Amino acid sequence: MSKKKKSNQLKYFVFYFSRLKHRIPILLALKGFVAFLDGIGLSLFIPLLQITESGESSRETLGKLAFVIDFFEKIGIELSIGNLLIFMLFLFSTKAIINYGSSLYFAKIRVNFMKKTRIELIDGICNVSYPNFVNTDLGRIQNVLTTEVGRAIGAFTSIFSTLQYVVMLLGYLTLAFLTNFQFALLITVAGVLTNYIFQVIGKKIESDSLMRSLINNGLQGRVLETVFNYKYLKATDLISNYRKKLIKLTSEAEAISLKMGKLNVLAGAIREPIIMLFVCTIVFIQVVLMGVSMLSVALSLVFFMRSLNCLLSVQSNWLSFLGSSGGVRLVNALNEELGKNIETKEHENVENLKDNIQFENVTFSYSPDLPAVLININLTINKNQTVAFVGESGSGKTTLVNMLAGLFMPVTGQIKVDGVPLTTSRVKKFRQQVGYITQEPVVFNDTVFNNITFHEPKNEDIIEKFRETLEKTTLTSMVENLPEKEASMLGDNGILISGGQKQRVSIARELFRECSILLMDEATSALDTENELIIQENINKLKGKYTIVIIAHRLSTVKSADVIYLIDKGKIEAFGNFEELKDKSPRFRKMVELQEF
Repeated sequence: MSKKKKSNQLKYFVFYFSRLKHRIPILLALKGFVAFLDGIGLSLFIPLLQITESGESSRETLGKLAFVIDFFEKIGIELSIGNLLIFMLFLFSTKAIINYGSSLYFAKIRVNFMKKTRIELIDGICNVSYPNFVNTDLGRIQNVLTTEVGRAIGAFTSIFSTLQYVVMLLGYLTLAFLTNFQFALLITVAGVLTNYIFQVIGKKIESDSLMRSLINNGLQGRVLETVFNYKYLKATDLISNYRKKLIKLTSEAEAISLKMGKLNVLAGAIREPIIMLFVCTIVFIQVVLMGVSMLSVALSLVFFMRSLNCLLSVQSNWLSFLGSSGGVRLVNALNEELGKNIETKEHENVENLKDNIQFENVTFSYSPDLPAVLININLTINKNQTVAFVGESGSGKTTLVNMLAGLFMPVTGQIKVDGVPLTTSRVKKFRQQVGYITQEPVVFNDTVFNNITFHEPKNEDIIEKFRETLEKTTLTSMVENLPEKEASMLGDNGILISGGQKQRVSIARELFRECSILLMDEATSALDTENELIIQENINKLKGKYTIVIIAHRLSTVKSADVIYLIDKGKIEAFGNFEELKDKSPRFRKMVELQEF
């Protein structure tokens, strides 16, 4: 086996052992004890048959398991048919109880593992830094969370069933060796030889499993693109071309699944005939050619048949595990990647804004290989001040707002909140003050109430606060006219309401959260004139009560701002209120003239 192969398989075990720890040896010990009780109970059939036939039992036929007969003598119990049957009943009943308990324990472990794995992925996605998140393949995240995590959990069941059967297999083989060493040795060698046949099949299934998982990554990515861009694809009939891509990826994934299924069927079909060929050959050699007593071979053969069942289960479960191993590798890889790209593990408390937010000589670039997006930015945003950023597309306005939300950190320079640098350990608490309203408003496929309150419990105080928020954002009449009032569903991305209503719902959510800083990135650019005026009125009502930062192409939106910064090619070209900026900046004056207001 190559070093790479060993490394991959070792990672599988590390993946599970790191999560389950002491639970694994406990479970395996229970299964080992089950095999021991079963073996001792089966060995008692030999003296039972001997006593039934001749009235006495022979120690030699049990080999080194003769200690079972010695046990009866030591405790002074007669080795009779009745006593043997009672003891056998006791052994198999105890075995059943322990087996039942170990199975329940395994079910509990499986549920806990499933929960822990999913929570780990969720935590990883929630805690990863924003720059690293946007560079992660969304199709991969979707596939791992919805499909591959299920395969990883299925692989967990298979691998631990494999380990349990390995322990039981070793237990039965040990008993077989204690009974008839020569016979057991020959049988074991035969079993090892057959196992090599299934290793070849297993390697192929494992590689196919990983390939299927990678294809599913691509498929999930294309599905997401179809959903996000459905309107455009449908309107241009490019959806027909996309359909071909989806069908091709689906066909490739299903072809690999079929191939894996055929290999599993082949392995299951040839496994038992091959092993039985070895068994029959060895029995013939031992009994016919070598003259060994069949009764002596019989007990060892019983143990071997038990071992054979375990071996078949080991091979079957291992192949099943390999079939799902791609999921383990993708889940583990995503977990490791998210863990490396975590934003921070330490969180400092940040009090609500009291004075101002300052940019001091801030320069930012998305990559060391790319030119700077912001260059030596110096500005101050005072509490409850309305500040606007204007400029051409690509000038750096949105990057500035993203930095205000702590989504990106400066390459050089500092952002200070009330004189204290905004570090990665402070951004989480700072963001709790931030409301972010974008050109494409965030509306969830949920009720009006849940969209605004974000699933707060419905009590008198919350309902009162909800209604006050509706009044502030002129949403009361809209909600009253909906079929189920605040319990009405808004559809995926708010498809059931207008663009202006969606924008007001997103503003209402931030007001309900009692955010003190409102960031509005092109909040009105996608709206018609009527809805723009409504949103503008909402913003004007908030002026002086919140710290508001606005990005806008439509200068009418920012006319009443306290300070307007004109951004050009990542630099602040000029700033002042609307009239001041129009007087001092020819570029801004031209922008005003072009918009004719």
